[in-house]
Amino acid sequence: MGEVLIRYKIMPEGPETDLEGLVLRFSTYVPSHGRVSSYAIKPAFYGLKLLEWAVVLDDKKGGGEELETKLTSTPGVQSVEVIEMGLL
Repeated sequence: MGEVLIRYKIMPEGPETDLEGLVLRFSTYVPSHGRVSSYAIKPAFYGLKLLEWAVVLDDKKGGGEELETKLTSTPGVQSVEVIEMGLL
């Protein structure tokens, strides 16, 4: 069984967006064959912060596309970008 790590850069709609709350919500999106690897809240620009969030999925079962769709459609999220994807 192989695993794939996917790291996302998530931009919030504004500085008032609760990034810790987004982390908790995103955790519920992870399929049963995956797990959250890490997350970090980082400064972006002009006081805005962004979220880097990483998940590990079973590469045979997939699920990355569905996960990205859920992330993008979450209230408070302006954009989602895959910044890294690779086999572990």
